[in-house]
Amino acid sequence: MDHLEKELQDLIAKGMAQGYLTYDEVNDYLPDEDVNPDKLDNLLIALEERGIELVEKPPKEEFEEVVPGPSADELQQEIDAQDGRILTAEELPKLSDDPIRMYLSQMAEIPLLTREEEISLAKKIEVTRKRFRRTVLSCDYAMQVAVQTLSRVHRGDLPFDRTIKVSLTERLTKEQILARMPHNLTTLAHLLATNKRDFAQLIRKSTDREERLRARRAFLRRRRKCLQLVEEMSLRTRRVQPLMKQLEEFSQRMDQIRQELRAIGHNPLRKDERANLRRELRDLLMLTQESPRSLRKRCQTFRTQFEAYEQVKRQLSSGNLRLVVSIAKKYRNRGLSFLDLIQEGNTGLMRAVDKYEYRRGFKFSTYATWWIRQAITRAIADQARTIRIPVHMIDVLSKLRNIQKRLLQEYRREPTTEEVARRAGLSLDEVKRVLDIGRHPVSLDRPVGDGDDCCFGEFIEDSSSENPVRSANNGILREKIESLLKTLTYREREIIRLRYGLGDGYTYTLEEVGRIFRVTRERVRQIEAKAVRKLQHPVRSQQLAGFLRSTAS
Repeated sequence: MDHLEKELQDLIAKGMAQGYLTYDEVNDYLPDEDVNPDKLDNLLIALEERGIELVEKPPKEEFEEVVPGPSADELQQEIDAQDGRILTAEELPKLSDDPIRMYLSQMAEIPLLTREEEISLAKKIEVTRKRFRRTVLSCDYAMQVAVQTLSRVHRGDLPFDRTIKVSLTERLTKEQILARMPHNLTTLAHLLATNKRDFAQLIRKSTDREERLRARRAFLRRRRKCLQLVEEMSLRTRRVQPLMKQLEEFSQRMDQIRQELRAIGHNPLRKDERANLRRELRDLLMLTQESPRSLRKRCQTFRTQFEAYEQVKRQLSSGNLRLVVSIAKKYRNRGLSFLDLIQEGNTGLMRAVDKYEYRRGFKFSTYATWWIRQAITRAIADQARTIRIPVHMIDVLSKLRNIQKRLLQEYRREPTTEEVARRAGLSLDEVKRVLDIGRHPVSLDRPVGDGDDCCFGEFIEDSSSENPVRSANNGILREKIESLLKTLTYREREIIRLRYGLGDGYTYTLEEVGRIFRVTRERVRQIEAKAVRKLQHPVRSQQLAGFLRSTAS
């Protein structure tokens, strides 16, 4: 421990002398494995207290030697060497309009990362992430929100795994964090309440200078203690990032209120408006426990630190874009275009960058492969089909199709479903069900051929539609029957309609018709028989003879 403290003292002394430290110098201080997580925290605390800045590269000298450009004679010699010709459009290098070719050509310009470069970038990610987290959480408002979130986890209102990061390399297990929570949350609540009381004393005009300095030192000391207690519970970074936008909105509102107060001045006509603005400004001061100037500076600091964090993440991911392309090639012709596969793979690559722990000793590519495959297979399952198929069913379907290909090569013919089921070790019904699920639906509105004159649905027989000839015959027959029924009396016509279902398609019994007309069943039968004899008269029946012959044929 003494040796480590000596290294830290030497590093801080170097930073004090230079006024800055580079990330490479910090990386040399941090070991590749078996690191105590407090070591990085101690380093960042020491840098913050002494105002030492972390930079990517040492700043350039204020005065640099200016390299002269080519003289006029040299330029003329170059023009003469080219015979004074101006290149034509055909001689200029042609730019490709293929997006895949353009992407691959730009990707080829990015060099591959060595193992040492991977570790260096991973250390930078860790340092930059810690820095912007500490800057955000050092504000009491952000600290209060973080404590509320952790309290909800402790009560069971929020899922532990989605809110808290468990890291084996930082020696943080779920049991250890849960054991710390009750004590840490109780201490945090007490410290934040004390800070709120001290901040009210700091902004009170009646507080003298010595008392204000003493309260400020105690205030900052408690802030550092709160930060340490929150970081011990390892709140996920994605829970911290939304707080940045809220703090920036508070800072903008504070500046806006101060501008409005200056514009109002001491105008007696706007006394109430001035009082309301001052009340709102005081509420914001008590909420954030920051002055407008300090909150503005904090927002600028964590925005710069967050951009540095994102930049280092991009450097690590851009060095592994070839890995995404090589994995995406294996998933072509599965319903997504190649560019979509690359895009989804890049999403998985960014997840791998967020979760990479270099101290475990694995190469980043080994770790990222699983996340890239996971993102691509998930996208294929969710987006490639009109009707979504579960991911586990996609795996079974891929297995069956691979078996079909192997059997096709062995038998030199299309294998039967029974042969596929036997080779896969599944039941015949299960194989049929999976293969039916794997069929792609085809839109009936899909155009056929190059033009839009006809669509696919026009070539499919509609078995539910009625035959046009039969429909026309039925229409004519209906008209003839109606004209013949009009030659009968009202009661005869209605009884024939009800008994033969000519109205609503339902055939009524003699008793049902009798109840409608309030006559007996026998009387209904007599009226029906009389009406049928009338319709059977040659004058009337001859009109329907043609329909009877067509039905018989």
